[in-house]
Amino acid sequence: MDQIKIGTFISLCRKNKKLTQEQLAEKLNVSINAVSKWERGLNLPDYSNMKLLCEFLEISLNEFFAGENLKRNEIEEQSEKNILNVLKLANDKNKRYKILKIITLILLIILFNVLGRFVLIKCGYIMDNNLRYSQIYIAEEGNIKGNVDINKFGKINIDFDVGANKYGYAVFKNPNKALKRLKKDYSEGIKLIQKEFNLLPLTNFNYKSYKTYGWQVTTGTEEEKEQARFVTSFMDIYENSFDR
Repeated sequence: MDQIKIGTFISLCRKNKKLTQEQLAEKLNVSINAVSKWERGLNLPDYSNMKLLCEFLEISLNEFFAGENLKRNEIEEQSEKNILNVLKLANDKNKRYKILKIITLILLIILFNVLGRFVLIKCGYIMDNNLRYSQIYIAEEGNIKGNVDINKFGKINIDFDVGANKYGYAVFKNPNKALKRLKKDYSEGIKLIQKEFNLLPLTNFNYKSYKTYGWQVTTGTEEEKEQARFVTSFMDIYENSFDR
């Protein structure tokens, strides 16, 4: 099926009827842009417009698909060709539709994987390799950032051992293990923060809230407040494993 030929034929028939593209568009209740695309062979009218178009231009559907006026003895032969062309066009469109669906599905899977990984990293469920412990933390050497007293954390518990990631930021060598130890040994300080600021239980979704409020507590015993302040300093390091 030659869309360019069909478009040229539509244009010729319209001009023979002394109709402008705008007038034909009004008769068919479509936009002038649609008529322009038909005549340039960019696409074909849908079935309902096709039938009306042929009536206005006084041509048969066979002539429409042939892209030319037909003699009586050519109509039967052309009808068979048109049927085959329409079937082929439908088949091609179906194939294109299936291919488009597959491509769309692949793109969606890629998008969900990328976004899903990003969310999981931000929430602390998986780690970006670039943010993992990869070098010794020695303040003011190489690309090391800040001046963290890593001995302070190491002396408290081996689970709090601190190193540095690729970018030089202080990180716990094993963040998951460190968080478990924090929840166990500093549970009173965590409960104090949760209660005073009406927070949900500490998880990887809301650890930044505990970082923000840990040093602001005003209630509780001195030991509980001290634990709460430690939670803040812990989270300063903990978040470096999940947030650049």
